[in-house]
Amino acid sequence: MNRRTGGVAVLAGAALLAGAAGACRRSSQEPLITYFNGDFNLSLRYPASWRTDQAEQDGMWYRYFLGPPTGTQRKPAVSVTLLAGPLGMPLEEYAQKYLAGNTLSSSRDETRDGARGKAYRFASADGATRHSLLLFQEGGRVFGLFSQADAPLFERHAPVIDEMERSLTPERPESYPEQRNDKLRFSIRVPPSWRPTGAISGSGTFVTQFTSPALAADRNRQTVHASLMLTIEPLPAATSVDGFHEAAREKLGDAYKVLSHTPWNGGFVDVLWVETPMATSRSKRFYRVAEGRGYTLAFEARDDAYPRVARWCDMIASTLKVGPEVGRP
Repeated sequence: MNRRTGGVAVLAGAALLAGAAGACRRSSQEPLITYFNGDFNLSLRYPASWRTDQAEQDGMWYRYFLGPPTGTQRKPAVSVTLLAGPLGMPLEEYAQKYLAGNTLSSSRDETRDGARGKAYRFASADGATRHSLLLFQEGGRVFGLFSQADAPLFERHAPVIDEMERSLTPERPESYPEQRNDKLRFSIRVPPSWRPTGAISGSGTFVTQFTSPALAADRNRQTVHASLMLTIEPLPAATSVDGFHEAAREKLGDAYKVLSHTPWNGGFVDVLWVETPMATSRSKRFYRVAEGRGYTLAFEARDDAYPRVARWCDMIASTLKVGPEVGRP
């Protein structure tokens, strides 16, 4: 295997394309869930029933999303591969690793949050296999999606492939919409995919809440989300961040078990575990104090979904500004 075609070959080997045309369409009822990668800061949505796997080769990273099994060999009906890594050549030249020897049917320019790229649809020389390729260049790296399936199955799954391509997002915290309150002296940037679910205020305390996109789905197709809650409250004079943190821990009670406690940006960050009759969850709480106010940024997710969102929480928390930081670039 030469290095020029090695990346494509490993995709083909891992994807295990279907050999039969009897796969069913994805049910319109099936939820799409969000995958977030904290190494490359990318997210996309995919069907909850699809399996995933990942690999690395020649400096490139691949995450495979494999559609429902079909045919007598029970191979995935379709594969969609998220790829990211260094780009040592022009983007069009990199695309030729996939396009060479195939029949191109369409191409178009694409942009995504400042990253420029190209989208291609093409087929194998005999027409038996169809492909979609979406590539973006951002500085010295490439990221994108490569999809493939037997021709009849590609047609059936084209709406899903289209949706996955549309959802591919470079997560850049500096470009997130800013939530800002000059009176309470805070600002934070929250991804557009995290929807606001409410805000309340009273007696000098302010609370605002957001909900993440779906991170997982149960067998009954109920989706699992993370919550974000930012609380700002007045503090007694001369309250230190240690005193604020200790009081906050006491308010939570013994149901919350501390898994870790570390310094963070002049304050603290705790990871906690809590079990209720309904579910077991983990919470990540960031504490800061400025100008007589206490700021608590709390993320919580069901225990099985928490690892999928923990690094996204860190990214959002990194945008929190309080007190004299507000207004700084």
